[in-house]
Amino acid sequence: MAFFANRGINRLALHIGLHQFAWCTSGVFFGVYLLRSGLSPAVIFLTGGATLLLRFLVRPVILFVVPRLGLRRTLAIGTLFSALQYPAIGFVHGAGGALAAFAAIGAIAGIFYWPCYHAFFAAIGDTQFRGSQIGIRQLAMGLAAVLGPVLGGLMLTAFGPWVAFGAAAAIEVLAILPLLGVDAPPVPRLSPRGAYAAARTGVLLFATDGWIICCVAIAWDIVVFRALQSRYDAFGGTLALAALAGALGGVALGRFIDRGHIRRAIWLNALVLALAFLARALCSTAPPVIVGVAVLTTMLSGIYAPTLMTAFYNAAKSSPCPFRFQFAAEGGWDLGGVAASLVAAAVCAAGFPLQIVILLALPAVLIQARLLARAYRLRQPVPPQAPWQAALDRTRRPAA
Repeated sequence: MAFFANRGINRLALHIGLHQFAWCTSGVFFGVYLLRSGLSPAVIFLTGGATLLLRFLVRPVILFVVPRLGLRRTLAIGTLFSALQYPAIGFVHGAGGALAAFAAIGAIAGIFYWPCYHAFFAAIGDTQFRGSQIGIRQLAMGLAAVLGPVLGGLMLTAFGPWVAFGAAAAIEVLAILPLLGVDAPPVPRLSPRGAYAAARTGVLLFATDGWIICCVAIAWDIVVFRALQSRYDAFGGTLALAALAGALGGVALGRFIDRGHIRRAIWLNALVLALAFLARALCSTAPPVIVGVAVLTTMLSGIYAPTLMTAFYNAAKSSPCPFRFQFAAEGGWDLGGVAASLVAAAVCAAGFPLQIVILLALPAVLIQARLLARAYRLRQPVPPQAPWQAALDRTRRPAA
């Protein structure tokens, strides 16, 4: 298939698959592990918000690092810091210095990792196959999300956190290997004219994404974990079933976007997300109901990533500098996540049920849909000889 011909994208998909495997082996348990360690939901939300705020404040350092080291090396550094966060959480037993150190390591990992990865993927991907390439990436991540929680839940149950978190750290380090053969586009030391202005829509889109994820992910995980009698193995198995359904939905809907049905996909995505969040917020906590809702809503929300990221990556690729586009957008994500975390913490501290927090995501769904409709309507073709693209075209080799 044509969208498999891009060797760089294939290697980035393998890299993110390993990164996601490490995360799903241990990272998806962070919230419930902190809950078992004695932290209240409000404190867990505040910890997440503090991590994102630190990311926002310190992120400008990569404006000096990336132009000098390049996207590939900086992404490798971010991968190493991501590996460090897994053993770091093993030291957390309630609020204190270990929790602060864990949050700081996670913030540094995010600073170096995500802006580089997204800029990399946007720059070397193909606009005409963007939905399918994102769908294939989601499949790699989905396979990791199926296997990882099962393995992580079993290891946490049978052997404890050090084995589970140590295995995740080792897998994360292995994720560096696929990056070694990818040609990275150069990043200019000076910001091209209009680089940050071009990112306005990307900033707003990522702000809504940060709000949605930070409202829904932790709250729903804790609801599911409690409904399953706080068992790591049962929780991991439920996440695996849901991830399998979501991965299959993501691949099919990526192709749907590439065939020109994007306007339908935008509003279908908004409708599906709204219904999914309502189902999670209003369902009972009986284990069979929780598992069924988790699987069904994740399967339907497989449209979310292809719809959001197709517009985002194409806008980044057509911008004067995809890296600085991503840098600005990540700031929007952090601010959206900080705001959502603070509101969620206040809701929990006031004694309201966690499922109320999930409902806070609904306004952002509508705002995001309107932003996506405008982004696709205003999308311009990629300049054929942008400076970074010309350099990349000279070094890219066709697939064997």
